[in-house]
Amino acid sequence: MPVKVYTMSDLHVDYHGNMQHLLNLNHPDYADAALIVSGDCSDNLDKLTQLLRHFKTIFAEVFFVPGNHELWVRDSKHAHSIDKFESILRLCQNLGVHTQPVKIGSGEHSVWIVPLFSWYTKPGEGDDNLFEHKDGNDITEEIWSDNRFCRWDTLASGQSVVDYFLALNTQHVERQYDAPVISFSHFLPLKELSFAIGFLDNGPKHFIDPLPEFNFTRVAGTSRLAAQIKQAGSVMHIHGHQHRNRHRDIDGITHISHCLGYPKERQNPHWRGTNLPKQVWHDGKIDVEQPF
Repeated sequence: MPVKVYTMSDLHVDYHGNMQHLLNLNHPDYADAALIVSGDCSDNLDKLTQLLRHFKTIFAEVFFVPGNHELWVRDSKHAHSIDKFESILRLCQNLGVHTQPVKIGSGEHSVWIVPLFSWYTKPGEGDDNLFEHKDGNDITEEIWSDNRFCRWDTLASGQSVVDYFLALNTQHVERQYDAPVISFSHFLPLKELSFAIGFLDNGPKHFIDPLPEFNFTRVAGTSRLAAQIKQAGSVMHIHGHQHRNRHRDIDGITHISHCLGYPKERQNPHWRGTNLPKQVWHDGKIDVEQPF
């Protein structure tokens, strides 16, 4: 049977309208398809459970990795973000949601879905950061909620958050796969994916951004993730986090981002995308469209 794979990220179901929209999702095409959810649904585990349980009723298979919002410990029973991360993995296991590599389909139509855990490297924390300078007042550090709501006290001395999560991927990227690989993460693996095509070609420019004081590239991801994607042999990598939709072919890998985002973002006349899951794989092939 042909395999269909859909994706969606940054669902932010703390917004009532987002949750109601997603709970109303259903389509006959989903019944034999897989859904990849690449993070940032909610830091509230009851809401996350409700959402993932619903997806399990309408899709044949569901895959998930936590984003930064899931690891917030505000109003939480968890004192530390790693404790909460481990609770989310147990929650997914109980729901039958995949957080480890799984092969779906059979024969020439089969494909491996490989979840990759990740975080971001800030400027000054390592050369693997995805930072790009922008002019103007940069208030990113002051307004970025991870600084207040994430706690990493349980990490080993000298171990960075990026070190911890990428180490969890090692066994999955070092193995040999016997079918095409679609990997996915919440965070970005490449600086280019933060921008429209051609933006970086001629050096730094002014950002055209609805929040010019915020420099997303400080917290975008890590280039070490790109190395793991390549090592895994991915033909496609899906990410979230940036609230910008992308379809970009770079070094033989198709990179996809398809975000629901915040309601106010979808009201922007420049918003690209739909509020439905995006089909990215069908019948053993990548769904091809114009890159952006």
